[in-house]
Amino acid sequence: MNHLPLPVRLRHRLILSRWQRWWFPSLCLLPYLLCLAWMLSKGLYWVAQVLLAPLLMGALMALLTFWLAEQEFRTSRRR
Repeated sequence: MNHLPLPVRLRHRLILSRWQRWWFPSLCLLPYLLCLAWMLSKGLYWVAQVLLAPLLMGALMALLTFWLAEQEFRTSRRR
């Protein structure tokens, strides 16, 4: 693929990245992060912690789900 011009390679990478899938969530995340940064700069640490708690718990549950699925399908079935 190195023989293609740079704009074509960039367009190809953009298509492969499936930007439509992550564009809207990242756009919605931007004001949330700016709000968190503003709260932290104002010293409202407890409010920032309350806003971060659902994200951290969601990430923890996703990791736990992934780990449990890996544990379940690692064992071989007995016939």
